[in-house]
Amino acid sequence: MSGSRAQSDTVGFVLVFSLIVLTVGTVYAAGFPALTDLRAAEQTENMERAFVVLDENVDDIVREGAPSRATEIKLNGGTLAVEETTSVTVYAENTSDASRNFTVTAASRPITYSDGDTTVAASFGAVLRGDGDAAVMRSDPGWLIDNERAMLPLTVTTRSGDRTAIGGSSTVLVAMDATSRGIAREMTAGNGSAITVNVTVESPRADAWRRYFESLDAGGSVVAASDDAVTYQIEVDRVVVPRTAIRVRLDR
Repeated sequence: MSGSRAQSDTVGFVLVFSLIVLTVGTVYAAGFPALTDLRAAEQTENMERAFVVLDENVDDIVREGAPSRATEIKLNGGTLAVEETTSVTVYAENTSDASRNFTVTAASRPITYSDGDTTVAASFGAVLRGDGDAAVMRSDPGWLIDNERAMLPLTVTTRSGDRTAIGGSSTVLVAMDATSRGIAREMTAGNGSAITVNVTVESPRADAWRRYFESLDAGGSVVAASDDAVTYQIEVDRVVVPRTAIRVRLDR
């Protein structure tokens, strides 16, 4: 009798142990990828917040006249870089005096953080995030556009030195120095005329710029859009295009 009971206890123990192992394995298999995804999403959100701070420091240079600013960014296994190129072209056409028409084109090297298919970028005063083919704007460029005026500050970032990218998990210092600032072009329509302004952004995240333009309650409209460019058109009485050049250096 005692032998049967011992055998029964052994079988019961084996069954319970097997059930525990199976449960732990199932939870690990199902839960670990979810935890990994959650961690990656949290790291990206932290990077977005770091780029918003970076953008505020850029604002200090552009709007407050600060000569320089620096931002520390902790990498999470991705790559911080100043490599790609984005451009903005502003074409202003006076409806009654073509001699006053002007075009301003600015090519900038955005500061980007890339990890897999996800990229966070500081470009022309805006912070954008791209996930594969999708892109959103997390903070706008600070342009003032309504049915009377278009104030379009262009923040042009260029890289300094030979180091264009840093990867890994270290802390990187993003040092920024203003190299020039001023009004690139401006125009007031005058009596009986108006100014048609076309703003074209060429960017890997053009879709986010398109949605930004479409969100403006200014009476303008998107007149052309593709995967890598978008053009917004509006009629105003005055247009001003300030331009600030900032040199960027990446240091460990």
